[in-house]
Amino acid sequence: AVFFQSPLNMDEEESFQPILTSQEEGEHFQKLDTIPIVSVSLLFGVSLEIVGILFLSVWPEEENKCDTYFIYLYLHCVYWLIVMLTDHLVKRKHFKLRIRGYFNFYQVTYRKIRAPLFIVSLWTVCYLLLAVILHHTHKVDYEQYCHASEWFTPLNYILLLTTLEVVIIVPVYIYYIKAVLMFNRWCPLPDVAQEDWLSSFNQNSYSGSNEVGYHSRGINLEELLEKQADLIKYLKISNAKLCKRILLMTTARPVQEVSGDV
Repeated sequence: AVFFQSPLNMDEEESFQPILTSQEEGEHFQKLDTIPIVSVSLLFGVSLEIVGILFLSVWPEEENKCDTYFIYLYLHCVYWLIVMLTDHLVKRKHFKLRIRGYFNFYQVTYRKIRAPLFIVSLWTVCYLLLAVILHHTHKVDYEQYCHASEWFTPLNYILLLTTLEVVIIVPVYIYYIKAVLMFNRWCPLPDVAQEDWLSSFNQNSYSGSNEVGYHSRGINLEELLEKQADLIKYLKISNAKLCKRILLMTTARPVQEVSGDV
């Protein structure tokens, strides 16, 4: 908020009101458009699983078992790049959402939607470790090892890991997509504009006694401090916007007065 050392007179207060009201009316609800971005990673992950199954069923020739294994590793590297790019874009979208005052939705969804990047990165390390172990134990006869067994082949190991990876990631993406759909459908007000959120925030922030500082009321201290930091950042940005509006109004008034005198 902006504080003035001297109160405004009635004329100045009336002149402020039209500009502030018109600006606030222009600030409408902005939908969170991250579903198409997340859907790309979701579809590619499912497609990667389908490709692995096709490699085993449609391309079962003995001489191609090592080739399909390396192709699948390349595809998973591409998948990691897609998930990393998705995480970067979603992170930017959620930062803007946080700035607009939607703190609760940000905290509920942001940590979950970042989980796929950590999971895919961990699985990439597992693939690298598996490849190193297989090449180290079969340094001379790796091609022969690929053709030796029908079930215990490098591609089967990789496909098994990928299946476990997809089983973990797909529910996360589905949960996030459902949450964003509900958020866009409800078009809620920012948390700072909701009286229930502010009242609960104040109750958790202050003990109601003569003590100064945080008083535990069953809420996580780290979560409360994060909410306070979000609120301070939101108020600073709102204060800057309000200052710009007032500056535009004050610079426009002399021009209007001069034109009125003429």
